[in-house]
Amino acid sequence: MGENGSELLTPTLIRAARALLRFDQATLAAKTGISTKTVGLIETMESVPTDARRRRILEELRTKMENELDVEFIFGGPNTGEGVRLRR
Repeated sequence: MGENGSELLTPTLIRAARALLRFDQATLAAKTGISTKTVGLIETMESVPTDARRRRILEELRTKMENELDVEFIFGGPNTGEGVRLRR
């Protein structure tokens, strides 16, 4: 998990994690229980969601990717960029 468990995934982080796992959107959806349509919508978001439902979906996606798929998200800071790696 990132340094701050409350950080939300960005579309870039999700696409990077999918690429690292060699998953298409449908495979990620099947592995996490989130619909393919929702994965596609999340990956094209242009701003941080403010409504509770969308934030909850992002939190759920992050938890499943970290706990079930061994993905580690690295959130950007003032002097660093964001990234993703596998814990294997």
